[in-house]
Amino acid sequence: MALDLLTAATVLAVLAAVHWYLYRRLVRDVSATGGRWRRVGTVVVLLLAAGTALLLTVGPLEPPVPVRRLAAGWAAWWLPLLLYLILALLLGEVVRPLLRRALARRATDPPHRPADVDDRPDASRRLFVARTVAVGASVVAVGGAVAGRSAPVSGQDPAAGGVELALPFTGLWLARNSPARRVPSHGTDLLGGRYAIDFVAVDAAHRTSGRHDWRSLLTSEPPERFLAFGRPILAPAAGTVVAAHDGEPDHEARRSQPALVPYTLGQSARLRRGVAAVAGNHVVIALPGGGFVGLAHFRSGSLRVPVGARVVEGQHLADCGNSGNSTQPHVHIQAMDSADLTVARGVPMLFRRFREWPAGPGPGRVRERTVPGEEAVVEPLPSPPVGG
Repeated sequence: MALDLLTAATVLAVLAAVHWYLYRRLVRDVSATGGRWRRVGTVVVLLLAAGTALLLTVGPLEPPVPVRRLAAGWAAWWLPLLLYLILALLLGEVVRPLLRRALARRATDPPHRPADVDDRPDASRRLFVARTVAVGASVVAVGGAVAGRSAPVSGQDPAAGGVELALPFTGLWLARNSPARRVPSHGTDLLGGRYAIDFVAVDAAHRTSGRHDWRSLLTSEPPERFLAFGRPILAPAAGTVVAAHDGEPDHEARRSQPALVPYTLGQSARLRRGVAAVAGNHVVIALPGGGFVGLAHFRSGSLRVPVGARVVEGQHLADCGNSGNSTQPHVHIQAMDSADLTVARGVPMLFRRFREWPAGPGPGRVRERTVPGEEAVVEPLPSPPVGG
């Protein structure tokens, strides 16, 4: 925990330094003390810092769904803009001395002195350079953020078909990394995960945990805090178990953004350790009509089916856990063309029938033969009777 707290302190210090740097280069260096722009700019930077603080706290504290959706919309714009601003301003640090020297040479060269530079004191030149760099960096950052948002992102088309499955649980679960949003859903085709989707158990208020405290904001937490941990994971279809692995430990959960930093940095090491380090405790089921379905991140010691076992749809396979490449208890499901995850290619999935809440608690809607939307809460429904 001490290392987590040190990491959190470092991350918060870096964020504070970043916002101070923005204030210095975009406000203080380009405005006069007490001037209107200084006052307005200070307020704007403070609001942006408050927005960053909101993004750090919304996920761990799980406020009402409308607040979470507002924060998600803000993050979609502010995080890319912040990144582009920092990169553009850092590039400006290289341009800044070159521009100053060029202006100084022109100011001392009578045949080429423009009227607006003639006899300009050094302080005035510094202000001119600061404003030029600030405006240029802002234009580049806004342009980059807008271009990134306007780039086409294609998700899975349910009309194109896919492997029909039942949702592998009962009750309310939140969909994350859905192929309805983008493909590859997890940002990579590795390990057959092109169309994979994750589900996290939630309560009636669509919260993943009933407990939130300082650990939620700054460090890791026991996986037992989360509603998904220990929940039964069911077979999404009938078939034969062709691969099964147990014995991987359940990690501490991490919903704190600072706590995610060291975990993210260890991603390549987990990949090098192989499938078990990424999928954790898992099973692969061969489907009668061909193809395979894999479910991952089970609770250590909870696997109930050995290789060779024939399972029926809805059979209890294992319990939800936090093993492998998992930051909080959830179940990962994917369809693929091979039982060997190292060579498997992902195949689209269609879930038969479920109720979906795409925008928070409410009446919801019934959907069939499709994939849940990103951040939608779903609940499996029985198939209607034949002829009903």
